[in-house]
Amino acid sequence: MIKNMHKTFSPTRGIRIRNLYALLVGIDNYPNPNHCLQGCVNDITAIAEYLHERFERTEYQLHLQTLKDKQATREAIINGFREHLRQAEEDDVVLFYYSGHGSQEQAPQEFWHLEPDHLDETLVCYDSRTDGGWDLADKELAVLIAEVANNNPHMTIILDCCHSGSGTKDPLQEVKERRLPTDKRKRPLKSFIFTLEELNQLSGLREIKPADSSTGWHLPKGRHVLLAACRDHETAKEYNAGGQHRGRFSYFLMDTLSKTNGKLTYRDLFGRTNALVRSVNGDQSPQLEVNNPNDENKFFLDGAIAQLQPYFIVKNDRTSGWVIEGGAVHGVQPPQNGETTVLALFPFDANIDDLRNPSMSVGTAKVTQVLPTKSKIDIEGVQNLTTERTFKAVVIGLPLPPLGVHFEGDEAGVNLAREAVKTAGFDGKPSAYIREESTNPEFRLFCRNQQYLITKSQDTRPLVKEIDSYTKENAQKVIQRLEHIARWTTIARLSNTAATVIKSGDIKMELIFDNHELSQVKQIHLQYKYENSQWQPPEFKLKITNHSKQSLHCSLVNLADNFAISTPFFEAGSVRLQPGEEAYALDGIDLVLEVPDEFWKQGITEYKDIIKLIVSNDEFDARFLTQDKLDAPRPPIPRNIDSQNLSSLERLMNRMQDRDIKAKTTAKYVDWYAEEVTIITVRPLNYTSIFQQQH
Repeated sequence: MIKNMHKTFSPTRGIRIRNLYALLVGIDNYPNPNHCLQGCVNDITAIAEYLHERFERTEYQLHLQTLKDKQATREAIINGFREHLRQAEEDDVVLFYYSGHGSQEQAPQEFWHLEPDHLDETLVCYDSRTDGGWDLADKELAVLIAEVANNNPHMTIILDCCHSGSGTKDPLQEVKERRLPTDKRKRPLKSFIFTLEELNQLSGLREIKPADSSTGWHLPKGRHVLLAACRDHETAKEYNAGGQHRGRFSYFLMDTLSKTNGKLTYRDLFGRTNALVRSVNGDQSPQLEVNNPNDENKFFLDGAIAQLQPYFIVKNDRTSGWVIEGGAVHGVQPPQNGETTVLALFPFDANIDDLRNPSMSVGTAKVTQVLPTKSKIDIEGVQNLTTERTFKAVVIGLPLPPLGVHFEGDEAGVNLAREAVKTAGFDGKPSAYIREESTNPEFRLFCRNQQYLITKSQDTRPLVKEIDSYTKENAQKVIQRLEHIARWTTIARLSNTAATVIKSGDIKMELIFDNHELSQVKQIHLQYKYENSQWQPPEFKLKITNHSKQSLHCSLVNLADNFAISTPFFEAGSVRLQPGEEAYALDGIDLVLEVPDEFWKQGITEYKDIIKLIVSNDEFDARFLTQDKLDAPRPPIPRNIDSQNLSSLERLMNRMQDRDIKAKTTAKYVDWYAEEVTIITVRPLNYTSIFQQQH
């Protein structure tokens, strides 16, 4: 290679290697202790490790600058744009990632024609709230982005912060929000990085307060993609991920990226991240904004992420012992509550076909510890194992740990619930779905005033009707409901972290509403229509098409807001599609989405359905996943399964079955993939008044 400054040329191809410039900012420890956060530096560390390990080295050169805590002053961030990111030329890639507090500030009177509320949206730098310090206003961010955009690079902006909300939280909501109160100081015009004339010139290049902006960030029309943690009226929350503090948005964004093999479009990245964030709690909705509609279908960072091989290299490391060359940034999941990632080992010279043939396997390995770029393993069954040997490894099993529940309140109720968990599983064994967890729970079980109340860990709203009276039977009933919710949550988050051969886009899922295809959107709002003197629920068709070169088995699963799971789309639970073949759900009959009366009568006008597409190279029956709505929990489920050699998809199916089964020996290692689309149905509360308003 011949290098010239930041330009690298290939003598054999004569093509300039593209540059990836990244500026990553994370601030936990603000000067005021009351302003401190806990997960921002972890967010930046995670994305930095991901970029280092996963960028496409044959086509890109990485230039990374990180600013953490004290380093992230206002001046340093501005210089990061002007001295680092502005080096990007046409066809280069730029990433600005901010994780910290957002806020607002009093806008100078000269800006009032741009800001009807007389407030600027801001990023809170390390020294912003000190004497003489100021936030980085959205207009300043707009100027910096416009300066970088002048050379026409591919630009991505990621903001894990917010500028709305009260800045307070419920005592039961033990989670921090990434927002500081509005800065009430009068800021002089001269403190901005531009003159008034420059601002007026910039305002001609952008829409001030665009009507279709749901984030509240008003950035220039210089071409860029914006991923934001939440809507403008919501707050960005922190999240406890296995004992590590993270931003909820950043954690699930990185979870999606690390579990994806290779390139992912912004639309798909947003859709998966949004579904995962909202599965924790519906009070935070990530947003994707582009000023060129075609950019939604561009690859994240314009394809700068390399595709993983569908296997890991196994070797003996002098310091760590046996390891696979894959860690957290590659999507390897750590051991959790007795479950871990299981791999089949093959000779190093095995080809792709060999890796799918169990008879070619020479042993297995279990992950014991996951590090950022490698994972420690224990090897089993390999004959004549010496430290000089190397192997290829394929993931054949993923951990499916039970979800954590925090029990609190009256001792009598708590003790009964604890006893119920111990015997909720098959043959009087502990529950396979939930466990008591106080440090990082998914849900809470409140025992108070002779009532059992189930909530999410960061919310106080009940998920199911309260159960009255502390009795053994009622304790068993509430544990069954918690298991019911846990099953739903596990399926909603179902994804394959292995480097699969099946890719996003191999099977295309299309929603057709009023003859318009909605497949480009991962979250859809459908509204009731007033027809024939009454409100009619929305109808749509659902189609899947095989764009791959192999035969694939596909299923569609509906996860409703009342925690019901159904598979009504295909008679056999799944359908086999040959390359180029398509299939309509219910043979093309219109599907109807409704807000159930029991929700609507309580004043709930929005109802969420998740339609999950599951694709596999082997036949499976998704009907094993079905369950009734929450208020009709089914009886205890027998589970007598030897799952050692099953894929995580098969093990999950087996856990859901309502009859005693034995696991069959698979003829090949199963490759599978899952994605989803969220549909929110809106039903007006007052028929008459709304109709009159419309007419």
